[in-house]
Amino acid sequence: MRIELARKNVSVRWSESPNLSAIHAAYVVAAGNVCTDGKTQNALVGSATDVNNRLLSAGVDVAAFWESLFAQSLLIDDDKRSINIALVSAGCGEMQLEQIASGISNSLAECRLAYRTRFPKLAEQLKLRIQPLHDQWDKFGDDLLLEVASQIWGDRSPADWWPSRPELIAVQPCCGGDGGFDADASTVWIEATLTDVDPAVPELLRMVWLMTRIATKLHTREKSSTGGSRLPWALGSIPIVLKAGQALELLPQGNLPIQQACRLWRAGDQSLATILERWWREYQESDSALPVALKALDQMLAPQRTNAKTLDLSEYDPE
Repeated sequence: MRIELARKNVSVRWSESPNLSAIHAAYVVAAGNVCTDGKTQNALVGSATDVNNRLLSAGVDVAAFWESLFAQSLLIDDDKRSINIALVSAGCGEMQLEQIASGISNSLAECRLAYRTRFPKLAEQLKLRIQPLHDQWDKFGDDLLLEVASQIWGDRSPADWWPSRPELIAVQPCCGGDGGFDADASTVWIEATLTDVDPAVPELLRMVWLMTRIATKLHTREKSSTGGSRLPWALGSIPIVLKAGQALELLPQGNLPIQQACRLWRAGDQSLATILERWWREYQESDSALPVALKALDQMLAPQRTNAKTLDLSEYDPE
């Protein structure tokens, strides 16, 4: 069956990135988010604050800069280029670009130095920290992908549904569990937490959810027309991945831990998770095709959309 082809073609490339770890930590501290490592927070706060002050003085969007910088650092190992791209995308004018980039480059260099001092053997540590997740993937990964694809497509899964050579980049934890992805590069990054942050939601399922988000983004982008409707695949895929984990006995039978997954995967607040739980119950009791059910979820989320911050609630419908 085509679904078997989709499963067998996936081969994850595993890597570790001390540099991305430092940028991730600086981003967390600069954004004022909770850093679970107080020593890292103290080591980086001065330099991260200096970057923010330079951006504010130049009238550059601080949040947009850090978001773009992290996205660029995920893909390229060129600090100068990453900083320049991030500044331009955040609204920095051409006339002041060189001067602002130079100052920010110095401050980020101080961040990296402080981070290397904090974790002098980080490359070796990351290899050890990511190994348990690697082992779990080797044991359950193919079958989890098969279960997820089966829930979405039945026995009609496209052979190219999953990216054939996705990369997983391990970074040092500073949020007590976190992760993200770049669909175009088929790349997932994840905090190498060594053990599951919450036994109720294995980190392996976070990894599968992020890979599912890559698959939905890439496939729906190809199949959608310009005026295609946008559907909440990011949220809708959460119970799908949890259900796959349950099928492989990684989760106990009964109600899925949707509330915990939304919190751990930073996919929305409690009220949004409650809506997702209700939608999943209704979907399980109906005969609706998944895209149709996702339209219902989209309608249920409408009142939340203006005031809820989530990772990315909408992706194109894969019809």
